[in-house]
Amino acid sequence: MLSRRHFFRNLGLGSAGLLSTSFIIGRGREAMAFEAGAMQAPDDGGFIRISSNENARGPGRKTIEALGNTISPRVGRGYPPDNTGDLVATIADIYGVGRDHVIVGTGSGAILEAGTRAFCSTEKPLVTAAPTYGTPDQAARRIGAPVRMIRVDRSLGLDIDAMAEAAKGAGMIFFCNPNNPTGTVHNAAAMEKFIRRVKQSSPETRILIDEAYIDYTHDGAVKTAVPLAKELTGVFVTRSFSKAHGMAGLRLGYAIGQPETVKAISSAWSLGSVNTLTAAAGIASLRDPKHIEEERAENARVRDFTLQAFKSLGYEAPDCHTNCIFVDLKRPASQFREACAALKVSVGRDFPPFEKTHSRITLGTMDEMRQAVQVFKRVLTTSSTGAAAL
Repeated sequence: MLSRRHFFRNLGLGSAGLLSTSFIIGRGREAMAFEAGAMQAPDDGGFIRISSNENARGPGRKTIEALGNTISPRVGRGYPPDNTGDLVATIADIYGVGRDHVIVGTGSGAILEAGTRAFCSTEKPLVTAAPTYGTPDQAARRIGAPVRMIRVDRSLGLDIDAMAEAAKGAGMIFFCNPNNPTGTVHNAAAMEKFIRRVKQSSPETRILIDEAYIDYTHDGAVKTAVPLAKELTGVFVTRSFSKAHGMAGLRLGYAIGQPETVKAISSAWSLGSVNTLTAAAGIASLRDPKHIEEERAENARVRDFTLQAFKSLGYEAPDCHTNCIFVDLKRPASQFREACAALKVSVGRDFPPFEKTHSRITLGTMDEMRQAVQVFKRVLTTSSTGAAAL
């Protein structure tokens, strides 16, 4: 008889098999819901793929073990999975909210889509930033909702004052904190002031705070906005397991808000069906804060190395609170991207309105970034004409 342990060993979890760490990460594609061209080819051909904000190190050991322990004949009876309630309960316990304050989905992208559809319409605009994560903007345009796009400020931070003014009469504000792609962040005091200002001036406007990257911040004054989501109607926070938790390929995200808010979101659009393995992995990862601390520290080590490499070449980027950096290369991102691709390093797509100057570079492993930096040096020390021709 094939034992669970033997079966799992044959699958190759944690090595190069079907459930390898790279499989779990889902590396090579960035989960931007419904975005044309977002899906990339599998990681092959010797490429260093630092174009999508995935976690090159993958999930923690306890999460890997939880996946192994979950594989049993029980997975054959999962309509619906019997552990999603445990996942919701775990999230609720961590944040001190009721279970009716939590919804889960197959990645946070589905929740962002649903939130936009729930609260925006042809008469209720979306307020968002430029540049920022694109799913709400794309969703709004699909349903014919106007989009009030507010350019980031000179420090590349989200322009709180301009966004608060634009919120008057809007259906929803999307506020990514820390922000992708710029890596900038606003502290708890600034966020509370902003949220209360919007709720006072435009009470019906919902506020979506996307904290997909908050586990990477190195500013102690940055805190989750969940307490405000508990207190204020129409404020909700989304989180993803695709970043610090290293589970992009397992597709898991969640939102926290008052019951009427999360109910409206889940009624507006399908959030997908979280499977048994994903739920088990999510529970294990949430219960392993030590791994998140280690991941934050390693990301910081790689970030500092990469930022210093660009600084030594004369190029600057904002202080980064994500797993990517947004570098002012003083040339079109497409030119830099093509030159790097010719040397088997894949970097980020265009991010208007900074596509003529800035490039987003995801932070891979330290070994990957050491190799990538050599390519960056070669590209950036070549003339623009030469770089474009590489």
